[in-house]
Amino acid sequence: MGKKLKVESAKFHFLSACRELSSNLPHAEKIEWNKCIDNFRFEPTGTKLEVFSELSDTAYIDIDLTKVRFYLRGDSENMIRQQGEALLMFAEDHVRDTNYEVFIKAAQQMLKHHQATHITKPPSTHDSEMERYEKEEQFHDDWADSVDISQIDVMRANEVCTAPEMRYIYQELGDLTGKRVLDVGCGLGEVSVYLALKGAKVTSVDISSGMLRVTSALAERYKVSVDVHLATAEGLGLPEGELFDIIYAGNLLHHVDIESALHQFHKHLKQGGLLVTWDPIAYNPAINIYRERAMDVRTEDEHPLRWKDLRLYNEMFSKVNRRYFWLTTLIIFVIMALVQKREPNKERYWKIVIDEAEKWKKIYRPLEFLDRILLAIFPPLRLWCWNVVIIARK
Repeated sequence: MGKKLKVESAKFHFLSACRELSSNLPHAEKIEWNKCIDNFRFEPTGTKLEVFSELSDTAYIDIDLTKVRFYLRGDSENMIRQQGEALLMFAEDHVRDTNYEVFIKAAQQMLKHHQATHITKPPSTHDSEMERYEKEEQFHDDWADSVDISQIDVMRANEVCTAPEMRYIYQELGDLTGKRVLDVGCGLGEVSVYLALKGAKVTSVDISSGMLRVTSALAERYKVSVDVHLATAEGLGLPEGELFDIIYAGNLLHHVDIESALHQFHKHLKQGGLLVTWDPIAYNPAINIYRERAMDVRTEDEHPLRWKDLRLYNEMFSKVNRRYFWLTTLIIFVIMALVQKREPNKERYWKIVIDEAEKWKKIYRPLEFLDRILLAIFPPLRLWCWNVVIIARK
């Protein structure tokens, strides 16, 4: 096949892959992405095809043509052989499969560049804030790239005994059928997909395009529909007047400007709607030691909630309920560190405790009961817990 024909074929396959990605984007982002696709510029250079976006100076990728496979042409014997193979072994068409992998990865890379330049941020973002956003985005993009989606168990992540925050939240929310839910800081999408499985209409927001790709893929795997939206918590960039029955932000606020985020949530919450958040608290010395050791699996700007942060909810919402979790149950993490000697920079303890829930059940259940008694008798101990769930009504 001539070089010109190869380039034209590569352009066709790349554009097809780009348009395939449109199906997982919400309407507004789909329009912007399709505009970007219509304005791609292609430049063949040696064995590479360079792709530029006319809408963004930073949107640029290379497609390595040496990795692209083409059907042979010209030799009648080859033509007959390949056509026969395609008919008899369509599910194992190696040319098609190889090309799909090459072009879908290239399209995902270009989409990532495009989204990075169109991410919704607060209107008056200073350079220091921009740097923080970029670090958060890169950290979570890298995390998303390391994940095997087939290993994510949505039911386990939300229902096991060592996920007390989620069990409490779902108990309080009740029937979710038809409810509009905004999941801010959706991460890998375990909660978004679970909510969709329970009948909610879910919009998932994250600063990381990588995390949104994982969320979309996870939703597809579980055969549910989830809209994704790239934005920060402090600048959601949603249409004026778009309101939700429930806004959920799990393990998010200690990464962001809490007051700004709460204002955004209040703005997009229906009257009578619920804001549900949970985050770590700042005061337990054992947890603070762990935070100092586990710097590779955390971002440097994290700021666990303090009492002044908890009081902000009361200034904006009419009814605020708090429930605290993990006091004596923190013994499990001590065992991980001191007995099992698990490296906190290689394993995320808060993920392990979910994945290994069955192993910890015999220890966790009685300690959870003890926590309830201690927190009821000695309320000040609540600030020594690991996490707080807050449910606030507008």
